[in-house]
Amino acid sequence: MREVARWSVFPLMLVAALAVTAVAIARGAPPAAAVFLIYLAMMPIVAGLERALPYRRVWNEGKRDLLTDALYLPTTWGLGALLSPAFAAVAVGVEGFVSARFGEGLWPEAWPLFAQVALACAVAEFFDYWGHRLLHRIPALWRFHAVHHSAQRVYWLNATRTHPGELLVRGLFGAVPLAVLGVGVEVFAYTMVLGRVAGLFQHANIDFHLGPFAWIFSIGDLHRWHHSCARTEADTNYGNSFIFWDAVFGTRFLPRDREPPAEVGIDGLEAFPTSYASQVLAPFRYRAIEARSAART
Repeated sequence: MREVARWSVFPLMLVAALAVTAVAIARGAPPAAAVFLIYLAMMPIVAGLERALPYRRVWNEGKRDLLTDALYLPTTWGLGALLSPAFAAVAVGVEGFVSARFGEGLWPEAWPLFAQVALACAVAEFFDYWGHRLLHRIPALWRFHAVHHSAQRVYWLNATRTHPGELLVRGLFGAVPLAVLGVGVEVFAYTMVLGRVAGLFQHANIDFHLGPFAWIFSIGDLHRWHHSCARTEADTNYGNSFIFWDAVFGTRFLPRDREPPAEVGIDGLEAFPTSYASQVLAPFRYRAIEARSAART
């Protein structure tokens, strides 16, 4: 029974989320609200599955991080909502420039819904992939992204451990391109729900098999390797929801000869603060954190 659960838990959740989205849209519910409510409903299910089907039992034990991660959840959502008008303004400006150069109606609205959703996922993920990769490659941006990688375990709640500065980068790279291209509300809703399901399972401490999904979604072991303490291993699997651009650009990493490490975090940065307030200030105190970490060794 456990083996059946390991193979079926992710596809069942994925199909259920898509089905509920379809029903909600068919009944006239606002797509954005439907996606948000589906995400809320899935959270306790994923949290329960972590207890029933844990990948690493030790990751179910708190490391004085529960309050910090719980604070990130509403603040990340709230800040995202506050930034939405700014992202919309940027999208309008860029759309005007693009329309003047290439004309209007760039999005293939006549395509079947499935094809439009697939294209939207590919486009959004392309920009998000490069935004994430830049967060790792540019030292000034890494200081913000280090907040996310400072987690000492990988579980569902720290998926939203994101510094406000990183949210700005992610929003510009992730949401704006689809708005510029004129993606329809329904297509955007399905794209978002796929991303939300992947986001929950990306960090979920659930022992599940990916199978062929390991070439589509950037979740499970793929993302656990991304949280490795070793930067050579962490600088891989940049996909936010999907893994195919990592395969294209040679950054997909999933060795068959060993499991992802049990210890996660950032090598050489053991003094990274653990409270929410201190983590928000951490990018601006990064050198001091490095110095304190070096003094511990």
